[in-house]
Amino acid sequence: MTPLIDVLLVLLIIFLVMMPIMLRQETLELPPHVPSVVSEAVPVTIKLAADLSVQIDDGPTFPNHELPARLRKVLHKDQAVFVDFVDAVPWREVVATVDTARGVGQDLDRDGFHVALRVHER
Repeated sequence: MTPLIDVLLVLLIIFLVMMPIMLRQETLELPPHVPSVVSEAVPVTIKLAADLSVQIDDGPTFPNHELPARLRKVLHKDQAVFVDFVDAVPWREVVATVDTARGVGQDLDRDGFHVALRVHER
C-alpha cells in the first residue's frame, strides 16, 4: 500500500510542476477606443478558413503562405487588423497568422498598428 501512495504523490508533484508549463497564454493587444478621435483608416480583416486558406476583406481566397506579400499591399498608417477564423482552424494557425500580421506591421514600421482577434459570441 505504501509504494502505491508514494507513486501517487510523485505523480501529483509532476503534474503540479508541469501545469504552468502546459498552460500558455497569448497576449492580445486591442486597438484603443477613443470616442473623440475618429480614424480615417478602415480596419483590415483577415479570415482563416477551415482548409487554412486566407481571405483579406472579402477579396479572393489565397494560400496562407502568400499572406505577408498581400498584407503589405493593403496596410496603411494607424490601421487595425482583425483576424477572424472558423472553429475548425487549429489554434496554432490562428496564432501564426497574428504573428505574421504583427511582423508585417513591424517590417513596414507602422506606428498605430494593432492586431486583434475577432471573437464571435455563441
